[in-house]
Amino acid sequence: GKIINAYKAREDKVLANEEVRSMIAALGSGIGEEIDLAKRRYGKIVIMTDADVDGSHIRTLLLTFFYRQMYELVKAGHVYIACPPLYRVRRKGHKDRYIQSEEEMRKLVLDIGLKGAAFDPLDGRLIEGGEMEKLCRILTSLEESIVALERRGISLRDHAVRQDPISAKLPIYHVFYDKREHWFRDRAEMDAFLADIERESGREASITENGHENDHENGGGTGLSHFEEEPKLRIVELHEVRTMNRLLVELRNLGFEIDALLPQVRTGSDTARYYLRKGETRQGIDDLRDLLGTIHEGVRNQRAVHITRFKGLGEMEAEELRDTTLNMTSRTLIQVTMEDASAADDLFRILMGDKVEPRREFIEKYALDVKNLDV
Repeated sequence: GKIINAYKAREDKVLANEEVRSMIAALGSGIGEEIDLAKRRYGKIVIMTDADVDGSHIRTLLLTFFYRQMYELVKAGHVYIACPPLYRVRRKGHKDRYIQSEEEMRKLVLDIGLKGAAFDPLDGRLIEGGEMEKLCRILTSLEESIVALERRGISLRDHAVRQDPISAKLPIYHVFYDKREHWFRDRAEMDAFLADIERESGREASITENGHENDHENGGGTGLSHFEEEPKLRIVELHEVRTMNRLLVELRNLGFEIDALLPQVRTGSDTARYYLRKGETRQGIDDLRDLLGTIHEGVRNQRAVHITRFKGLGEMEAEELRDTTLNMTSRTLIQVTMEDASAADDLFRILMGDKVEPRREFIEKYALDVKNLDV
């Protein structure tokens, strides 16, 4: 179970918690001002939790406790974090491989899927080898940015219409002024527009930062600018589009425009737009965004590849737990620094402290970027 939150609870409640009391007794060094490192029973204190979101929560609770009640243990470098795997990959003819993150898993699946694969864009070329790897790398990064854009309520198809045909740049700045929307591809364009507004109104814009892209009806925004009186001016900077613009240039250098990322309207008699070839087989693909998913699905459907996701340490076989997490010669440990523990404490101060404003600002800042929500 999860230990008590050492940030919000009173010290007497923390020390009365059964899990905390057992931990203090086991370590032997005491706590707070009475801590004596010479009395500690262990040279390394290892935090070992599941690799999922719940495990991350428990790890943060423990780090907060150590930072607040056993500060000297952290300062002296005696606290470590074990890194159990999140996945196990079994492949015929290969040793079992243990993966510790979603990102590493995606990379491995892509590496397996690209072996012997070629992409046929039906334009006389056959993209394979290093060029195929480069295309997939670009698409992987693009997908992350596109998802971030879509979380704002802006579809790729709608934004693609605003692309500059020469530079291939998409607008980065979304400006709301006098109940109208304006889009600008760089700061110079936007500054010229703002200068015109200020000249006409005779007032200088004041700038604050708060809210989200899709909050413009009620006055929020990820970069809010306004005059003291109507009409109001609000500026939203689409940070993810900066990355997209760079990647779209790389994609263009490989012979693809932004429309290659958009699904085409097909009838039953239409052939596929592109094909993924592997050996004697080929699979139709309607747009480049579908390429990565097709490769990943192909790997997961291979009989010679078996992927297991561990939800907890208890799901591992005893030998696996020993080899990946407990064995001193093969395990991975991360030493906890003062910065790590302080960051955990700061996070709890923001999310669980008495002040509402820092918590609201944190949620507004990261709401569009959240990937794992534990509710």
